[in-house]
Amino acid sequence: MANVNLPDYGYVNTRVRGMRAHLLTKEFFMQLADTGSFEDMHSLLEQTVYRREINEAVLLSPERPDYDQAINVNFVISLRKIFDATGGEPHRLVRLLLSDFDVQNIKAILRGKRGDATPNEIVAMLVPVGELRLDHLEQIAQERDTRAVVERMVTSEIRYGPQLAAELPKFFKKDQDLAILELALDRYHFNSVMSQLTGKNRNVEMVRRMFRTEIDMRNLSTLVRIRKLHLEDEDLEGLCLPGGALSPEVFTNLARLGDVASIVAQYPDTSYRPLLKRALEEYQELDVVAFDKELEHALIKLGASMSNVDVLGIGVIIGYMWLKRNEVINLRIVLKGKQIDRTAVDIKKDLFFIGGDREAAA
Repeated sequence: MANVNLPDYGYVNTRVRGMRAHLLTKEFFMQLADTGSFEDMHSLLEQTVYRREINEAVLLSPERPDYDQAINVNFVISLRKIFDATGGEPHRLVRLLLSDFDVQNIKAILRGKRGDATPNEIVAMLVPVGELRLDHLEQIAQERDTRAVVERMVTSEIRYGPQLAAELPKFFKKDQDLAILELALDRYHFNSVMSQLTGKNRNVEMVRRMFRTEIDMRNLSTLVRIRKLHLEDEDLEGLCLPGGALSPEVFTNLARLGDVASIVAQYPDTSYRPLLKRALEEYQELDVVAFDKELEHALIKLGASMSNVDVLGIGVIIGYMWLKRNEVINLRIVLKGKQIDRTAVDIKKDLFFIGGDREAAA
């Protein structure tokens, strides 16, 4: 597809609004969860923008269609349409937003190698919409182990390679703990992104807010996960991603509390208090998953709300990207649930919807 390469937001936002009209509604997901047979489910899906990818998945494997990959292909196509329709500032900012997927893809490869997944299994999980295109990712996924993956990234001059190579000795010393490599990836990624998001330009500020919030969410999740670990101050400070609301010192003080309720009560940014309290209410039943769920939902809600912040700028694009992302999450919940015979009631409990005039499910 040829790049339109327009330097302003008029054309791309018009296109994104058209794409948004095809997002699946809450009503659709309720109907999908209630379907009683594969045929009924397939009939509903054929009425959506996913029909081509779903049909291809069924043709390739009628007994066990790979719905995950089908949904993934549609997601990639949607994001690529947006990127290819931009130029100038929109192109630069969308590229930064999509760089999240580069990090996600590298993590997927590293986790796949650690878990002895096949290259094909790894590639099926990737979302190649950032700087790293599918052919590069496929080559990396073919490597035999973690060390070879990192070495391939270095020799291929992929900018994340040196960051990972520097942490390999520590990785092997600490029983091949992937958290070491993933933290290095996140630290480099967020430092790089935030260094490019300077100035008071309104569009830049919106993108910066999204990344700052994502950093906050990561740090909050880390605090909950390490609450019972006895780490040195230096190690604790190293776990804090810079660029968010918490300084390494405050992060360390919160981690030293060792208790989830105390962390929630003393978290300094009061704007996060409602979602943290909701997570705390579910903590006894779901453990850290309760916090991951609430933090993810809060980030989705913020991203979706950007559509209303500035209808003439990057907000329309950010809003759609997060709405689409949540639609994909909901689709996977329903389709996986149906494949393992979960009840409609249980499936519906796991779905997340954002209110609006269309009750968008994403």
